[in-house]
Amino acid sequence: MRASFAIALAVICTVLPFVGQFAGNRASGWLMIDFRAYYCASLAQRQGRDPYFTASVHECESKTPAPYYRASKNVTVPAPYPPYALAFFAPLTFLPFAAAAILWWIALALGILLAAYALARIARQPMLVAWGALVLSLGLNSFWSGNVMPIALAAMIVAALAVQRGRLVIAVPALAIAMVEPQVALPAAIGLFVACSRVRVALILAAALLGVISVASSGAAQTLSYLTAVAPAHALSEVSRDNQYSLSTVLAALGVSDVSAALAGSISYVVMLVVGVLVALRLARRFEDPSLTVLVPAAFSVLGGTFVHTGEIAVAIPACLLLFTQARAQRAALFIALILLIVPWMLATSAAMFLAPIFPVAYVAYTLSRGDRGVTFVAAVVSFAFIAGLFALYSVHYAPTAPHPHLYPLIDPRLAESSWRQFVLPNVTNRPVMWLLRLPTWAGLIIFATCAALLAEYAGARALVAKGVMDGR
Repeated sequence: MRASFAIALAVICTVLPFVGQFAGNRASGWLMIDFRAYYCASLAQRQGRDPYFTASVHECESKTPAPYYRASKNVTVPAPYPPYALAFFAPLTFLPFAAAAILWWIALALGILLAAYALARIARQPMLVAWGALVLSLGLNSFWSGNVMPIALAAMIVAALAVQRGRLVIAVPALAIAMVEPQVALPAAIGLFVACSRVRVALILAAALLGVISVASSGAAQTLSYLTAVAPAHALSEVSRDNQYSLSTVLAALGVSDVSAALAGSISYVVMLVVGVLVALRLARRFEDPSLTVLVPAAFSVLGGTFVHTGEIAVAIPACLLLFTQARAQRAALFIALILLIVPWMLATSAAMFLAPIFPVAYVAYTLSRGDRGVTFVAAVVSFAFIAGLFALYSVHYAPTAPHPHLYPLIDPRLAESSWRQFVLPNVTNRPVMWLLRLPTWAGLIIFATCAALLAEYAGARALVAKGVMDGR
């Protein structure tokens, strides 16, 4: 009876929000917006056109069949991915978009399931715990738009599982697949590269292969242009967007120029990557678990940076869950961080989110607290109340605060990012509630990073004692 009730509650509290989110985005015309951009850019690349130019992709985006996203006259959605990543979608471009969309949804569903399965194995938790941790942050957040993050995160977690089990021959290809989202997979690859000399040659060869695919599919000049023009332009086009979690967006909202904000975000990304790798190395030694060298750097990379949407936050969850299961110290704080991270609070703007946190939060809390009903009840009720409160605040109509006046740097008008920025800017409300929507996630990331650093510091101190440096010998 209890099992049947749990399954029924899981279905109601996860399937219904998915249905509601789909219905809402279908009605508003946003369904599969990300996949539409991938498809059109990949098609343009396959046909020998520049996939980053408006002229190459706008006609394709504007002819989408209903009910999928169809670009308006003045807006082109960019696909800011390296040429090798666009080549990943090339087989789907031989199909009509509607058929390709169905296949892509199937692939995303399998990716979410694989991510949950691999995470459950790594953290030695029931499958439903891993599912509860990822179903909202990775599933609900990415599925409706067709975002590629579930594929990338599944590949990264599989790589971590392979490293934990000593199957390095699987880890390198998995990380290469995860590089379809380079900003989150690169820290994981660098962490493994530094930690394990046995895979360095293989990782270098994998990177070279991705480079060869880029040049073969797009040409050397276009590959270089992606690095020097497209990626910086996309960072600038999104700097002012107030649903981002990046340091660049925070600084821009405070009046820092876009160029300076983007530069500061890039520097913070590098700093957090380095810190994440150093912390991961110590944690891996302390807990004798090399998978931390893959998961922890990726988790640190989404704190700060230039481009962090809600979908990227999911990369911090595997490291947080794994540390919770392994560490006795900081366990309460890691539990709070995990609960804060598994709910995409930004989606509180949608009524479909009201039921969403109840089962994942309650089940994860119940299992990790070893059946403590008080903890379970408080976690579920507080999550629900916070979602409802954020929804109510967001629904209040009041005049938006004017953004700080400044000149916007030129973006090559040929790039899709140019029209995209023109779409983003009028939608920047700078409302106080947009800060509140991001606050729980920022708190979760900061708590996790602090706990990981403290655990790593303890590991370093213990290593010094073991060597006789701190005990007077």
